[in-house]
Amino acid sequence: MILGVAVAYGMDAAGEWDVRPEIALPALLCGLCVAAMTSTLSYLLRRRSRRATPED
Repeated sequence: MILGVAVAYGMDAAGEWDVRPEIALPALLCGLCVAAMTSTLSYLLRRRSRRATPED
């Protein structure tokens, strides 16, 4: 998501595309929130699966 926003702003700087900040900044924030939720969920699932496996 961050790479997409960077490309959009790069195209805006080159004059190829007109990007409004009202669109790009919320997209960046939503992407960061999704990444944080995915990371947290992955951590919790791995932690839970480690507890569930019996140790020998």
